[in-house]
Amino acid sequence: MASSAFLREKHLLTIGILRLLDDRYADLPRPGRVLQLIVTNLRNRPLSSTDVESMRDSIMSLYHNLITGSKDFPVIPFKGSFRSRQTDTPFEHVEVERRENTMPSPLMEGPAGIMAPAAAFTSATSPILTPVLPERTEPGGLRADRRNCVRRVEFDDKTVTRVISPVYRSESTELTNRWRVSDYRADGHVLMSVLCKFTKESAQCAKTQRKRKRKGTEEVTTGSSLSPPKKRLRV
Repeated sequence: MASSAFLREKHLLTIGILRLLDDRYADLPRPGRVLQLIVTNLRNRPLSSTDVESMRDSIMSLYHNLITGSKDFPVIPFKGSFRSRQTDTPFEHVEVERRENTMPSPLMEGPAGIMAPAAAFTSATSPILTPVLPERTEPGGLRADRRNCVRRVEFDDKTVTRVISPVYRSESTELTNRWRVSDYRADGHVLMSVLCKFTKESAQCAKTQRKRKRKGTEEVTTGSSLSPPKKRLRV
């Protein structure tokens, strides 16, 4: 496995939310809330500007999962700003023909088990594991593993299949605030694959909101249980 010193391309994505455009998610970040997502490229080729910009609408989907734990990853439209900044890159002095994987993952009919992401990504303390995502596959094969959330995404007049997968420390321990997002083009070839996590500040904001939501639910439940029984009318 690669060491933690291995340099990977990273981007810091920032959205400023003026207003959520779907009232069903009104309890998510309030107007004016800024969320920041760190995106780490798991491929051995640079992310394109289209790849980076296409992540805009998935930021709220990931944040929704972080707060609620829901695996639906709904698309939550919002009015606001988006900007990106590349923070690290190993590609500045790399020849173009060497920017792609030289040993791609084998073709598979469907996912099986979990493995380290392509061009293994790990920290000094623990490995990073995700469901298997082959170099080329059919959408049906991706949906066969129910841990994956698979949906069609339209961006820049193109449609891709986006896969949001959980990340594990071990086969039985799922990590919070970690996701793998991969895009496949129409012919089934992978376009991009990135590891995502919110910054410490954004993750702390989510933690605070989870506590408030849990407290509010408990207060409603307690209040209902303490309500005096209704008197029955006698006929």
